[in-house]
Amino acid sequence: MKTKIILDVDTGIDDALAITFALGRKDAELIGVTTCFGNVTFETASRNSLNLLDLLGRSDVPVYAGAKGPGDESEWQVREHLYRIHGNNGIGNVELPVSKRKVEEKKAWQFMAEACRKYRDELILICVGPLTNLAKAIELDREAVGLCKKIVIMGGALTVKGNVTPYAEANIYNDVKAAQKVIDSGLDLYFVGLDVTLQTIITGNDIMRWKQLDNEKAGKLYEAASYYYSNEFEVVGGAMHDPLAVEAALDPEIITEWFPVNLMVEQEGVTKGRMIGDKDLLNEPRKRIHYGLKVNGERFVKDFEETVLNVIS
Repeated sequence: MKTKIILDVDTGIDDALAITFALGRKDAELIGVTTCFGNVTFETASRNSLNLLDLLGRSDVPVYAGAKGPGDESEWQVREHLYRIHGNNGIGNVELPVSKRKVEEKKAWQFMAEACRKYRDELILICVGPLTNLAKAIELDREAVGLCKKIVIMGGALTVKGNVTPYAEANIYNDVKAAQKVIDSGLDLYFVGLDVTLQTIITGNDIMRWKQLDNEKAGKLYEAASYYYSNEFEVVGGAMHDPLAVEAALDPEIITEWFPVNLMVEQEGVTKGRMIGDKDLLNEPRKRIHYGLKVNGERFVKDFEETVLNVIS
């Protein structure tokens, strides 16, 4: 039986790669994509997700729009450096064919909670953007969210520097209150942070294989990936943040060391967004967070490349 998954995304380029990878997994069924702010506005994330799914021939996968900003209380202003990383449209300025579909009427967090209650341990939630949607789903129906098989989060930086400040990783930093609410829920959480994603490096030669397929799907994905992985590097290549969360959700042994720990998120000051051990829970026998520290990066890159090739061939 295939594991059902929901991908919660802020669809820039690495999210697009994660969606593509998820669609190619023979052991998974992507039952929905939920979107929020982050790399782009939530409207752009929704549009990019719809366009990509349709391009890949998966217009059967619904998209649910979620939070427009931290706490869903204000519109998100995309930071200037994100335009350099993901392009003006979030897909490396690549023009995808425009989907005729619209997002579903139901909010992202409503879909999450209802799906958890319906599918229970057949479902995994994979969150690769700010944790606003997940926090709101827990607030709406914590019991239901607790019924799902697993919650996997791309976020955090424990043993390495952050990517938005020296202390913080972007997904956690972009809504620190939501991140803390998720941690405070008491649910078991699996964090795939920069500590392991920076050990998964795709190269220019890997990406070039997509271009050689010479079809629209492969060409568009190649253009987007080339923009993302060559934007600030002399040599084409870089880490695969969001796709690794998909792999870790479905094949947790790809992470060769999970660190059990109770964490908290610093809420303000220069260390805002830093995840650090919660001293009040230091002696708690139950560790509610499993944090990835080591990964079989070589195997993952190979699996990722072959899976994506099957989707875009």
